[in-house]
Amino acid sequence: MIKIILSLLFILSPTISYSHSQLKEILPKDNVVYSKAPLQIKLKFRANVKLVKINLNKINNENQKIKLNLDSFTQRSKEFAIPMPKISSGKFNILWRALSPDGHLIKGKSVFEVK
Repeated sequence: MIKIILSLLFILSPTISYSHSQLKEILPKDNVVYSKAPLQIKLKFRANVKLVKINLNKINNENQKIKLNLDSFTQRSKEFAIPMPKISSGKFNILWRALSPDGHLIKGKSVFEVK
């Protein structure tokens, strides 16, 4: 009986872990150097998520946090396009968090550079 239960758990585990809405695409892309700053930050998910938090930071001695306008992102969606504030050259990271349709917190990051 234990073997049957363990077998079922093993078979179902990929389905259970896949139920969280994964990120399909992020722009600016991770580990890419841009000649000019992108016009927006784009996040594309497999299912409707609620964007909980997104931070843009310049990677320097102070890890300067750059303010983003997130007022219009209160609804669940598969895609988010956030206007990029004016940024100078340097290295940046985007840290985001979202709630998947099943209520689990998902998170990720993207590091990019503007020359």
